Amino acid sequence: MADAPLYKQHRKYTRELHDVHLHGNHKLHVVCTSKGKDVDKMLSTFRRKLGGMPVKLVGVDVEYTPMELDKFLMNGEYTFVGFAIEGDKSKLKVSGLGINSDNYIDIQVEWRDPYNKKKFDSLADVVGRMIDIHYHDMKKKLTARRTILCGNFARCQKSLSSMQQ
Repeated sequence: MADAPLYKQHRKYTRELHDVHLHGNHKLHVVCTSKGKDVDKMLSTFRRKLGGMPVKLVGVDVEYTPMELDKFLMNGEYTFVGFAIEGDKSKLKVSGLGINSDNYIDIQVEWRDPYNKKKFDSLADVVGRMIDIHYHDMKKKLTARRTILCGNFARCQKSLSSMQQ
């Protein structure tokens, strides 16, 4: 994951969290950075780990759009997946970036709410309907103040660290 500093925040940072557990079955390697060169390093590691796999699926959620992502996003070797991808595509376009449209899947087009066939609005919406009702309408419940507080890297790091085992 690559992240940009908050508005008017000029400090540079890179934080890595290893073995963040996801549903007990998967371990994530999370990288939060504001440095383009660290994005290059992360992409190199990513390519090395996925190199021998016949199917290469990459989850996409764009918050930061460094130019270092350009060749990676246009590489036909990877298939990018996400929910409600139009917002991500818009962010990329503003930065002069794009994703190979032949290799981009919007999961919500394929995956509907089994109860009312409504498209999911976001990954948070999926979690609320399919995994735990606690998360239902989570994005709508966030106030502007809460969103700003969630943007504080120290709090995010603490939250992610608590998931490590």
